[in-house]
Amino acid sequence: MKRKFWKRFGKAALALGLSLCLLQGTGSSVLAASLTELQQEKQRLEEEEKANDAKLAALKDDQAKQQEYKDALDAQMRNLQSQIDSLNAQISSLDTSIEEKNAAIAEKQKNIDEDVETLKERLCAIYMMGDASTLEILLQSESVIDMAQKVELLNIITEHDTKLIAQLTADMEEIADEKAEIEQEKEQVSAARTELESTGAELAAVQTEAERVLAELNESVAEVQAESDRIAAEKAAASDEIDQWWKDYYAQQAAQNNSSSGSSGSSGSANYGSGGYVSTGNFTWPVPGFTNISCGYSSGHKAIDVSGGGRNMYGAQIVAADSGRVVAATYHYSYGNYVMIDHGGGYSTLYAHASSLAVSVGQTVTKGQTIAYVGSTGNSTGNHLHFEVRVNGVRQNPFNWFS
Repeated sequence: MKRKFWKRFGKAALALGLSLCLLQGTGSSVLAASLTELQQEKQRLEEEEKANDAKLAALKDDQAKQQEYKDALDAQMRNLQSQIDSLNAQISSLDTSIEEKNAAIAEKQKNIDEDVETLKERLCAIYMMGDASTLEILLQSESVIDMAQKVELLNIITEHDTKLIAQLTADMEEIADEKAEIEQEKEQVSAARTELESTGAELAAVQTEAERVLAELNESVAEVQAESDRIAAEKAAASDEIDQWWKDYYAQQAAQNNSSSGSSGSSGSANYGSGGYVSTGNFTWPVPGFTNISCGYSSGHKAIDVSGGGRNMYGAQIVAADSGRVVAATYHYSYGNYVMIDHGGGYSTLYAHASSLAVSVGQTVTKGQTIAYVGSTGNSTGNHLHFEVRVNGVRQNPFNWFS
């Protein structure tokens, strides 16, 4: 874009145009047309910059929201992992309990097996002795009471062994029930862990997508920021070219003055571009009766906006801040209806967003003369005057000349 711009408005072409203007006597109108084109290109870049800045702001807002969303997902993942870790700890504890129950059951089973073997041996011995054992007991008994006691003792031993086995069996069954409860609890915890792991997998997928979207937004922000930087650079270049237009304009005026002085033999410096008037920078306020400033001078707005401050100023008179010649009086999509005056002495002023104009290019005006009427044409948000002051083509803070 910059190369095309220079191709259209390069110094060589402008110098050639100035030469032709000097030869043909049409310099003011050609320069005014070139200035309008330069200002239109600059305003186009400003509009492009505004749109790009809005896009960048929206992207950064989306970027912030996406980062917030990803942070929330990360927090959920950390919480989920904490729950899974807790369940894993429970499962590990339950596994330990199950192992302990298995060991206890094995110990009980060992004791039961030993007691059963002992009982088997005793029962087998009694069976092998049969009636002989009973007869032996009778014969060896000293009395009926002694015999009864010996028989009772055998019964007690057998009953004891039987009860011991029954108790051991009951203990083992109780331990087995406890083990079953632990295993059931383990199954429930394992099921909860499986569900959390499934949720974690889904959340991880969402997290991956969030990271992808955030990465894309970061890339988009970088691209738009680069585009914003490019537009800012081109806009700065356009402003420089407009400043150069004024320098070339003043160079043309100086050439005309020198040519006139040489041909007439006069040493005076008539300021032809300003209609012979040379300003001292003693300006009058451009909108009589209205002094409210809705937007002051800054690096991004090298002008002041004079508004009604709550009063209706539509149609109010806009007057020339100083005497001079009109070098531009036309419509621009951003400035709207605007007038530019060369006051001589390097001073010039611009008046934009007018509802209508009262002067034309080449016309000489006097200080305080009505040149336009307040409106809201072009890129404007309400009735006001956009007022610029330039010194040798460079915009300055208008309040350098107003208190």
